[in-house]
Amino acid sequence: MILKYLPNAFTLIRFALIAPFLMYLHQANYRGALYIFILAGLTDGFDGWLARTFQWQSRFGSFIDPLADKLLIASSFVSLALIKQLPWWLVILVFCRDVTISLGVLTWHRFVPQQRIEFKPTVLSKINTALQLGLVVFCLTKLAFENTLPHATTLTYILIGLTSLTTTTSYIDYFWTGAKHAFASTPTPQ
Repeated sequence: MILKYLPNAFTLIRFALIAPFLMYLHQANYRGALYIFILAGLTDGFDGWLARTFQWQSRFGSFIDPLADKLLIASSFVSLALIKQLPWWLVILVFCRDVTISLGVLTWHRFVPQQRIEFKPTVLSKINTALQLGLVVFCLTKLAFENTLPHATTLTYILIGLTSLTTTTSYIDYFWTGAKHAFASTPTPQ
């Protein structure tokens, strides 16, 4: 059944939307960038809903879906930092978390190939991703509508604080959980 590949197709569309999103940001067409980013977010929600509702999950989808999310978030965070909408320390924190998780997965596959690793985000990780996406949408909205949002600066600082808190907490959680799984999988010497 070809319909079972729809979630992966929407994920690939999200990959394809990254280039026009960055182009609009580069051209200072912030409304265009905002609309593209929202469209990418909708594809994320829709592919997840399709996969869960119709049991169209796949191992490939469980890998490329978070990868598409991470590339979209990383490119938007770097772009927003370049135009001084986000602090670089937050971009570095987000990158460190994602690189550590990716290296942990690669290390797991290298040293514990007999045990498959599940690409299952935690509730904390989902909250973190939602906050990261919300922060990007807020910054783009602020730019697109030329700071007409009331208390925009205060709200930006609050969102940055919450995002850094959940990024740090989920970073520690993934590290701790990964370490526990690694030690539990290590054969005991006899």
